[in-house]
Amino acid sequence: MINVKGYRILVKGDAIETVSKGGIVMVLDERMEKASQQFGRVIAIGATCWSMADGTPLEPWCKVGDRVVFSKHAGRFVYDPTDNDAEYMIINDTDIIAVLGE
Repeated sequence: MINVKGYRILVKGDAIETVSKGGIVMVLDERMEKASQQFGRVIAIGATCWSMADGTPLEPWCKVGDRVVFSKHAGRFVYDPTDNDAEYMIINDTDIIAVLGE
């Protein structure tokens, strides 16, 4: 498991749907891939997320398990070798734009 530190958040991006509800196979284009990389589920949160420079805590914008929207060019992709090379993103706490309701 990847342990994020500081003000970083570990997000697992949403899977790209390749088959429609009616069973039609969709060809992925660059727009679909990029759009899917802006949505994901929070897996872990660093200890100092949402805190002032002096350490004063702020109210968190999201929690582990929330589905979030983040900035288009946020973060860095990482792979977890202990989880079948699953792809995750490590982003800054300020890159969270919104929390999506389920």
